[in-house]
Amino acid sequence: MKRLIMSALITSFMFSASIMAQTSVLNKIKDSKEVKQSEATLTTAKARAEKMAKDFKLTDAQKAQVNSVLTKQDASIAKLNSEEKVGSEAYKTKLATIQKSGDTELQSIIGKDKFQQYQGTIKAGEQQVKDKASSKIKSLTGGLNIK
Repeated sequence: MKRLIMSALITSFMFSASIMAQTSVLNKIKDSKEVKQSEATLTTAKARAEKMAKDFKLTDAQKAQVNSVLTKQDASIAKLNSEEKVGSEAYKTKLATIQKSGDTELQSIIGKDKFQQYQGTIKAGEQQVKDKASSKIKSLTGGLNIK
């Protein structure tokens, strides 16, 4: 009888330890996503305009115009974030409209060739973020089989 009780206690302890470990990993993944999102919002329009000016050799006038467009775009996105639920279909539609409008203005300022280069750097950056996030998730989950 004692063996049966001990076996039951050991088995329940193993199950609870397993569940706690998986919960801990899932919380780490969630926390890392929140950190990434907050880091992404820290980049100011001025810093992005400076980077574009450096990368694409923009004139001071172009840099000022780009800064103005990016500042206006950030304000529109901030307003959208307060009005719509992030991730909803309405949010996605309005965000796409804001981005398209900003892209049109940027293309008129910096030219078609430089704008295509800019789009390429954005896509490369997005892919880099995705790769880094997936490797981070793999390292956090380790050998666990989480679906």
